[in-house]
Amino acid sequence: MTEGDLTHPGIRHELVAYLQELALPDPRVVWRAETAKGLICDLDQVYHFFFDDHDFDASEIGRVLLNLAEVEAIATVQATLDALLELLPKGTDDQFVEHPRWPEVTRSARQALEILERR
Repeated sequence: MTEGDLTHPGIRHELVAYLQELALPDPRVVWRAETAKGLICDLDQVYHFFFDDHDFDASEIGRVLLNLAEVEAIATVQATLDALLELLPKGTDDQFVEHPRWPEVTRSARQALEILERR
């Protein structure tokens, strides 16, 4: 299966964009720039995308994801985000990004990107 076979490639492109933000040492730079353009862009949007708007489980193979390796990579990103949310249930963007466990999010996002970008 290739990206051309997916039924929802637009969601995949959005997923890659979110992973690229999370893979940055400090995604707040992107969030601030997007907010300055009048867009809503912050960690809250990231959480909605990964937890409320999509499942990214095995049912997404053929729709958004290509294989089980991609499902597992996104699950790892979700787990790192979820772990931080448990520590900071009412945290701000600054508190999340400056937390000692934030590099786990960055690392998992980079690894997921590598897997999603394999062709």
